[in-house]
Amino acid sequence: MIADASSIDRSAFGAFDVCVVGAGPAGITLARRLAAAGASVALMEAGGLEISEASQDVYRGSNLGQEYFDLDVARLRFFGGTSNHWGGWCRALDPADFLPRAWVPLSGWPIARLALDAYRTEADAILDLPSATEAPDLPVRQSGYDFQRFQFRFSPPTRFAEKYRAEIEASSRISLVLDANLVDLRLDDALASVTGAVFRSYDPADPGFTVSARAYALCTGGIENARLLLNFRSQIPEGIGNRSGWVGRCFADHPHFLIAEALLRVLVREREFYAPTELFMERHRCLNFGLRLEPRWIWPRDLPALAREAMPPEAFNILLDRLVRDPFVDRTLTGRLVLPQPTGQTGVVRIAQEAAPNPDSRVTLGEDRDAFGLRRAALDWRISEPDVETMRTAVIAFGKHLAEQDIGRLRIGDWLLADPPRFPGVADDEVGGKHHIGTTRMSASDRSGVVDADCRVHGTANLFVGGSSVFPTTGHCNPTYTLTQLALRLGDHLAGWLAG
Repeated sequence: MIADASSIDRSAFGAFDVCVVGAGPAGITLARRLAAAGASVALMEAGGLEISEASQDVYRGSNLGQEYFDLDVARLRFFGGTSNHWGGWCRALDPADFLPRAWVPLSGWPIARLALDAYRTEADAILDLPSATEAPDLPVRQSGYDFQRFQFRFSPPTRFAEKYRAEIEASSRISLVLDANLVDLRLDDALASVTGAVFRSYDPADPGFTVSARAYALCTGGIENARLLLNFRSQIPEGIGNRSGWVGRCFADHPHFLIAEALLRVLVREREFYAPTELFMERHRCLNFGLRLEPRWIWPRDLPALAREAMPPEAFNILLDRLVRDPFVDRTLTGRLVLPQPTGQTGVVRIAQEAAPNPDSRVTLGEDRDAFGLRRAALDWRISEPDVETMRTAVIAFGKHLAEQDIGRLRIGDWLLADPPRFPGVADDEVGGKHHIGTTRMSASDRSGVVDADCRVHGTANLFVGGSSVFPTTGHCNPTYTLTQLALRLGDHLAGWLAG
């Protein structure tokens, strides 16, 4: 069933087994898993079937730290969530990402990767991924054991609203309610269990309505999960799940920067991905990272503009003739051309890396309020010294590797060599992946996190959190694959919890 919060018959909207808040990848995956196990699910989505200004405005907030994207453009707040503009990059986190590392404070998950590996086949199907055999790690010729060459798998990408709308609409177990904005969670007298979730539509006169369930799951994104918990102070002054002060802390995104330019002696036809071995990370006491060696491309459509700007017509004609005849020209299905240089091919090296858990990098509440009276998010994203040292360690070692193998030479970016580094801004570089991680981190106890190994909020018997906000560490890979695995695992746990 699909209904709208403004027109639903609230008197007939009864109690459910689970109330899932947020209909993005995590929330839809969780709701479908629970319905398949026989549970009744209220799937509450703050947006509609399409993007709207009113819904997106709720995501507005302020940036207090490292230059970052406007918060209302980093995520999408309507049915399907950010899968509506997701790029489809998929890879499981490495086994080492789950382990404690002596040189990385707060590292280590309370679960091993093995706990998620059981869900790989189902996650592959949900995300429409090619077989893992089509993207194996590749051999690396090297003098030591420093790097592994890996590949991503790419979803089409799957748009969750498009793929699962008909199934949800026909479901007798899932009630999807659109334009339903969570404005409070009510607790019992002992403040140990949620008794109801209060929602409002966009009508300013709407008094709101309460959804009752046996369990509740927040799946609203890495910033919004924390913002909501911090705002719910009517019974607990510091916010729900925040008795130890961890809600909102350890916000992380994967830093994405162009860190070097390359002059290559060996033709690189497509983007290549490199990561450190566990031995390398331990020896250099660095974080995990992914390096992207990218050839410089000239698009055919850009050639006339380049000709006008950079060379007379006769020179352009010579260049065009060379591009047609030169064996170094790469004609791919996308029509890209490699522009050879007299001394070799050029390229760049980008990094997308793990971010060190940093309690001072955090989501707090600003003074401005949204249309529902909740305080807006204030993000203080910080790139720490371990992050910077990892960038420098990675590029120096990779430059050495390219030189030793006579593949090419690197010129490290001046901004990274500066002390302190002069980070490019969002107008000049990727900066981050818009991956919001860590604000309700998983931990063995509430002394270092917000949820336990089953994604249950510490100290609250029936409140759970889904999505990448529960990741204790980020790894270097995009989070969608892992959060899908976690949603499946949470669904199985809740199904067992309900049956017990």
